[in-house]
Amino acid sequence: MLALLMCGGKGERLNAGEKPLFEVCGLRLVDHALKALSSHEVIAVTSPYTPSTEEYLRSLGIRIFRASGTGFIEDFNEAIKKLSLRGPVLIVCSDLVYLREGIIDEIVSYYYRCGKKALKAVKDGKAVGINVIYAEEGEQEEESYIVEDVININTLEDARKAENLWNTMKKG
Repeated sequence: MLALLMCGGKGERLNAGEKPLFEVCGLRLVDHALKALSSHEVIAVTSPYTPSTEEYLRSLGIRIFRASGTGFIEDFNEAIKKLSLRGPVLIVCSDLVYLREGIIDEIVSYYYRCGKKALKAVKDGKAVGINVIYAEEGEQEEESYIVEDVININTLEDARKAENLWNTMKKG
């Protein structure tokens, strides 16, 4: 499945430069995402706010779409429209740490089984930034998929929490 890797946010809450390049648990956040998406075709959606991220991803041979940087939903909709995408599209934020392998593939597998046109991954009742939508449809009935082993990094405290969990899991 084609994945849009969302890498264009301002990262204001983290306040540590371009968030996709911020290192947590020994990897840049964008590298955590690329590792999780290794079985999918990836197009990185950047913005004017993430030029260094764009340069880094280009050096890895990742296809880039530069969106306007208006917002998460606006940017992925812009990419879908301008790239003329059709069918199911995986949309993944670049600010997630995956505490185990295979999470993305489990979500995609569930999407195909659930029978809905849209799916969002949730943790503690909140969206985590992993979605599947059917690109050529308008309003879509949405299914939720509960995930536990993903941490969204928005603040330095989130990064510390991820580091602690990561280190605990490596020891255990």
